Amino acid sequence: MQLPIYIDGTEEGTLTVERQGTMTVMRADLRDVGRVVRLSVYGEKAGYLGVPEPEQGRLRLTRRFTNLDMLRFPQRIEYAADRPLEGRPVPPGPEKTPENEEPKRHVLWMGGKPYYF
Repeated sequence: MQLPIYIDGTEEGTLTVERQGTMTVMRADLRDVGRVVRLSVYGEKAGYLGVPEPEQGRLRLTRRFTNLDMLRFPQRIEYAADRPLEGRPVPPGPEKTPENEEPKRHVLWMGGKPYYF
């Protein structure tokens, strides 16, 4: 199942949710928005996924959950976002070009964790 990922109310990528044996795998793939994004899934309640990491010019995150872990998430996931949506989402924005591209961010890895500035 593929679901939209909204950042600041704009659709920026997709969340793929699939079953692999006894595990549920969630893969997020979204445009690099130039800042740290903390993704959650939303439905009748919210469930925290994590922080996607930069990979080949995109932000990506893969998480595997057991059936017991999935109890923390909504039964029916509607979308993923950095915060709950208010009203209707805005359609996807224009692709970044070198003329309108945001400045590159810096990533410092310390202790196996990324620090963005």
